[in-house]
Amino acid sequence: YLNVNYLEFTHQLAGLPYPPLYTKFYPDKKEMVWARKKRRGMNGPVIHWVLSGSSVHKTWPFLDQAVARILVKYPDCHIVMTGDDLCKVLQMGWENEQRVHQWAGEKIRNTLTFATAQADLVIGPETGVMNAVGLEAVPKIIFLSHGSRENISKHWFNCISLEPEDCACFPCHRMHYTWHFCHRDEPTGTALCQAKISVDALEKAVELAMNKITQKAA
Repeated sequence: YLNVNYLEFTHQLAGLPYPPLYTKFYPDKKEMVWARKKRRGMNGPVIHWVLSGSSVHKTWPFLDQAVARILVKYPDCHIVMTGDDLCKVLQMGWENEQRVHQWAGEKIRNTLTFATAQADLVIGPETGVMNAVGLEAVPKIIFLSHGSRENISKHWFNCISLEPEDCACFPCHRMHYTWHFCHRDEPTGTALCQAKISVDALEKAVELAMNKITQKAA
């Protein structure tokens, strides 16, 4: 009974028909100007990467490996890393790479504006940012953790949902703020469900998304 779609269920509770007319984030003019200025100089495709979410199971452990592969494969792309102040630790190590932009700690409304209005691809775990772009046309890749495709991304546009392989506890339908009930992968120090999503799976998803971006630009 927990494997229900969030949008459908909330509409049912409110007594509203589904599908909705639209659900989206609305930036103001000042935020749009900020986002356009930040995009200047990023001449290739821009990947907006949300580094982590509000729970222990919303951090994917293979960020650095994936970023390195992407930069080699797509030398003209830029990667914008966002998240809360704690995510500043996750973005460390890329200070000397001009194609990587470390924006963790930025205001949430600025992050949402850039993701919805300027990014060419958005990647991240089950977070507010991913929900904000869910019904936008921008391609997106989500790392599923506590929720299933049915729960969160069933109705999203241009979305690739990455599920863990060989993970019996997925989906648990539970938010974990400690490791008391969440199964931890000791080698990576992250949730088992995230460690079971491989770099190869992410790389294939990025390739599919990049092909769409290239076709659209042509």
